[in-house]
Amino acid sequence: MNLTELMTDQPYAVWLVLGFLFLVLGTLVGEPIVASLGIAALITAMAALTVTSVTTQIVIWGVLSIALAVVLRGMVPKQAKDLAPSTHAVVSETIPKGGTGLVSYDGALWKARCQISDATLLPGEAVQVVSRQGLTLIVMPTTFPDSELHTYSDSDR
Repeated sequence: MNLTELMTDQPYAVWLVLGFLFLVLGTLVGEPIVASLGIAALITAMAALTVTSVTTQIVIWGVLSIALAVVLRGMVPKQAKDLAPSTHAVVSETIPKGGTGLVSYDGALWKARCQISDATLLPGEAVQVVSRQGLTLIVMPTTFPDSELHTYSDSDR
């Protein structure tokens, strides 16, 4: 029995096989559009029990595939902006000038180095994570003490 005879004698069997193939493929690939093709084929297999026209079955499958693809595509979760990694940390162990210390970042302790080589960061101080080199975070202080800033007065000129 070839495919043409099977399609005319038992079209629902072809739609069932196609439906399960698309569902397995959709599971392996993880793409909801492929799964929608499988679900549409399974529904078309049920419709094929009463609808004898192959052209009508293909139209049913096409319309259902598009509708289900739109619905399933909308159900795929999108990356939440709230889940982006934090850029702030808190110093847990003093970071000496030019050295490394520890910061608490996203619930874990990380080795950290200050990007400004002549700054000392004390425990409890808030810092901003600038980058990462291997397992060491590069941080910057969020505030600078007034003592490190030189203010110019009229007498300095």
